[in-house]
Amino acid sequence: AVVPVAMPSDGATPAPIMTALQAQLEALLAREPGVRIGRDPEELRRMRVAVRRLRATLRAGREILGSRVVDGLRRELDWLGAALGAVRDVDLVTSYVAAEVGELSGAARRPGARLLRRLEIDRAHAWDHLLATLDSARYPRLMSRLKTVLGRAPRRPLAVSLPESAALQWKKVRRAVKRLPARPSAAELHEVRVKVKRARYAAELAAGAVGRPADRFVEQAKRVQDILGEHQDAVVIEEYLHDVIDGREGAHALEQQLIGRQRKRRKKMRAAFDRRWPKLERRGRKAWSGAA
Repeated sequence: AVVPVAMPSDGATPAPIMTALQAQLEALLAREPGVRIGRDPEELRRMRVAVRRLRATLRAGREILGSRVVDGLRRELDWLGAALGAVRDVDLVTSYVAAEVGELSGAARRPGARLLRRLEIDRAHAWDHLLATLDSARYPRLMSRLKTVLGRAPRRPLAVSLPESAALQWKKVRRAVKRLPARPSAAELHEVRVKVKRARYAAELAAGAVGRPADRFVEQAKRVQDILGEHQDAVVIEEYLHDVIDGREGAHALEQQLIGRQRKRRKKMRAAFDRRWPKLERRGRKAWSGAA
């Protein structure tokens, strides 16, 4: 797994950022051979996590690395992450549908088998695109640029400390949650999830300066992130099934049944978020009130 890096720090040095970037690049490269083989979904997941952490940490290092460098690298990592994410999404849907179809019997299995064949085709296309991405000239150029940037260790201190940066990310989370309507859309909850993830990564960088309050905040942020992640998984499955619904009666009935289950899952996760959010808010106040 990608191990969060939290070094002892006064909160104003670039060392934790550069150390985290190095660890995340090493994690990404370590996962690449397994991803190319394509047998273990965990390898793909870990490579995606490394890409996300690299993007988030580069954002935190904009001041010491330069906006132009950071923006260029983040765009390229977004390109790589999109190829990884396409495979992950179809794997997610395939795993869910296969488990549901396995519970069916008799004639009800036929539409499920057709849906699984469609998923296998889509999965093959997504993997072809991912392998083409990794085999392209663009991918090694990105790795080379990352190594070059990491080889130029900045020495000047940060004008904004890491705790202050973490407090700013937390403020954005609270603002986003405050804006949520009584019945938030999938897009609005996904945006909160993205902001929680950024706040968590910023807290991990600042943990060396803040200590236990930051660690406790990270623990609660991870739980909220997991809840909203499961909500987003249900959204991905539902949207895919909407796109491929077969007009034939048997298939239509099966897919509507699966979609109905995802809607119930989304409702359950929205309720779980409402219960968990106050705990994260308390941890956030304790961790970042002094740095805000």
